[in-house]
Amino acid sequence: MIVINLVLFVIFRAVDEAKITPDTQFAYSKSGHFYENGTAVDNGKRTPSNLNVFDYTAFEDSMSEPEISQMLDEFYDHSRMGFAYQPWSQYGPRVFSGKYLNVALEPNGLAVRRTINSPATGKDQKIVKIYAFGGSTTFGSGVPDAHTWPSYLSQILNDRARNENLDIRVEVTNYGRVGFYPTQELHLLLDILRTGQRPELIIFLDGVNIGRDDDTPNLTPSYHRIINEAQLGSDRQWQSLPMVRLAGAIAARSEPKATPDADRPDTRVQTEQLVERFQQFRSSVLAISDLYGTQPVFFLQPDGHYNYPDHLYGSGKSPSSPRARAQKKEFYAGFPKDSGFVDLTGLFAEWGDRKAIMDAAHYTPNFSKFVAQKIADRINLAELKPVKQEKVIATGIPRKQYP
Repeated sequence: MIVINLVLFVIFRAVDEAKITPDTQFAYSKSGHFYENGTAVDNGKRTPSNLNVFDYTAFEDSMSEPEISQMLDEFYDHSRMGFAYQPWSQYGPRVFSGKYLNVALEPNGLAVRRTINSPATGKDQKIVKIYAFGGSTTFGSGVPDAHTWPSYLSQILNDRARNENLDIRVEVTNYGRVGFYPTQELHLLLDILRTGQRPELIIFLDGVNIGRDDDTPNLTPSYHRIINEAQLGSDRQWQSLPMVRLAGAIAARSEPKATPDADRPDTRVQTEQLVERFQQFRSSVLAISDLYGTQPVFFLQPDGHYNYPDHLYGSGKSPSSPRARAQKKEFYAGFPKDSGFVDLTGLFAEWGDRKAIMDAAHYTPNFSKFVAQKIADRINLAELKPVKQEKVIATGIPRKQYP
């Protein structure tokens, strides 16, 4: 039995590694860190995305190849740590310290990506707090702290404040979360406000992540399993045995093929539900913001799964499936003109025939700055009066991240 498992282990290991092997027909770049098609050379710290769809050439002149390589090392190390559990919204990023990637805990105990905010220029300078929400494009997956759109937004708005002689300092906090979609952000916002935070403005940039069909976060099935295991125990340790994997593979092949997407609702109904999901999210945020005295603004983001030109990808084709792109096309078309969302989905065309995406969906540094400028154009600093910080009591003590 041991010998059979060892033999099967070697076979499955080869199969697993073959799934993430880059196309080696391309020559190396000058630095040796990347292939000429933009994908990364495997140095032991590369994700499947780095090896298959990443495109270092999309960074243009914002970073050198060795710098990009070191940054990917840090993102790999951070990804290996996994997510930290966070009540109500399922999870958040773990604390991390690097040259390009930094995640720290706020005084309320919630983790945030570092934003490069301008230093104060006066002792009594008033601070205008802006909280940024969204998925990994807001968190800044694949770019350094200084090149996320929240960092660029802080730079742009503080420069404007100085030029307009406004005695304020804008402080942006990046509450972007990998994989988050609007319903999760709604719960995260309420969680933050209950800790006593009172920002003047909250910004939501959404569209790439839409959530599961049943309007639950992506890790919901895993949480169901974890809860069951905590109560009933687990036999998962047997599931990783090669013999069990082989038996499962044989059983799966013997089962009748299911009709693709047979368990999904009708496309038309699903699109209506997705639009309603975003609309109810906005209505709920407006009500909560009115209650807590803050001001929200909502954006539909440039979406690489929607209308990014195929020829700009390193591979020359979109990593998204035709079905996913068709769904996004119908989804955005279903938004009413008076939805209350500022539509930025056309920014790829406005950006021109330049690379804006460095993998399947994440923005390059230069495009992040472009997005930040478009968001800044919708913000009137003179109208953002600092919220009166009366005595605010949190509903609980600051949290900690458990190991």
